Amino acid sequence: MATFGERLRSLRIEKDLNQEDFGKTFNMPKSRISQYETNKRQADDETKKIFADYFKVSLDYLMGRNDIRKPEALSLDKELQQLLNDPDTLVAFKDFHNLSDMDKQEIINFIKFKKQQNK
Repeated sequence: MATFGERLRSLRIEKDLNQEDFGKTFNMPKSRISQYETNKRQADDETKKIFADYFKVSLDYLMGRNDIRKPEALSLDKELQQLLNDPDTLVAFKDFHNLSDMDKQEIINFIKFKKQQNK
């Protein structure tokens, strides 16, 4: 998995920013951005959150914990799993708690498919 510094550098380059311009956005010197990107200095948690929001990626992605870039993709899966595991919220499914995990996954895939069609 990539490190925080590697991900930060990659995201900065994707936006076609040099270290100096990127640093100015956050009132930071170029040297600090360079230290972050080479993992010679660790950003504090608040700075990491600000960077993740700026690049519209999940904090886990920025930290190199997973490869899911979009926070909404991660939260959608979590929300769907929570929804599908709580039959009280889905009164339309009469014996929902009796559905197999495979059936639940098919429902998740269907909802995702419909959501994609509506974009």
